Amino acid sequence: MSENTTITNKLQKNAELIFTYVYNNRIIFISGFVLIIAIIAGILIYNMNIENADKETAANFEEALALYGMYQTANIPEEQLNNPALIVDITTRVQKAYNDAKGKTLKLRAAFTLGGLYFDVANYNEAKKYYQEVANSRGFYLQPAASYNLANVLIEQTNYTEAATVLENFTKAYPKNYLTPQATLTLSDVYRKQNDKTKAINVLRTWVNNNTNNTEYFNIFNETITLIENNIY
Repeated sequence: MSENTTITNKLQKNAELIFTYVYNNRIIFISGFVLIIAIIAGILIYNMNIENADKETAANFEEALALYGMYQTANIPEEQLNNPALIVDITTRVQKAYNDAKGKTLKLRAAFTLGGLYFDVANYNEAKKYYQEVANSRGFYLQPAASYNLANVLIEQTNYTEAATVLENFTKAYPKNYLTPQATLTLSDVYRKQNDKTKAINVLRTWVNNNTNNTEYFNIFNETITLIENNIY
């Protein structure tokens, strides 16, 4: 018998053994496949149930959010705009949505909104808490904005060391985010508040060197550098 024939026979034998094993254990394999499908289906049903459970909460949140948007843009009657009870009502409704939300997205959207509401009334401890929650939610679409807003809360609290850390991490994690130029300017300002003129200038120069095509901010950065160098800003 030739060597090729021997190899062929071995391969055929191995194939038969594998087929026999799969056939004899087909229930295990099929059950495993069914289990995976069942798990996926279960997750989808669970998420659907959460979405259904959140429908009323989400509707109430959207109403409060729309009213908050009108308040921010002064697109409501003046007597309402100057009524402190309005912001209390909006905050209460958003807080209820946050407390009642079952799904992650709605809860984090409500948390982000609460951060803004509490920031508006200078309740920086509460603003920090809610912005921190969203900033810690990796992959959530509002995470970058929450991180930047968190830094601004810390600045209001004159916690410049922590604010600088948040902004440094932001510029590293989101180099192409639309907020990054403003975050860099804010970081420079924080360094200046810490009396570190060198860092304040260098962070701006680094951005300018890496973003020569950004005409929107290029001149602003160069002008800011000049002001800092001449102790005008």
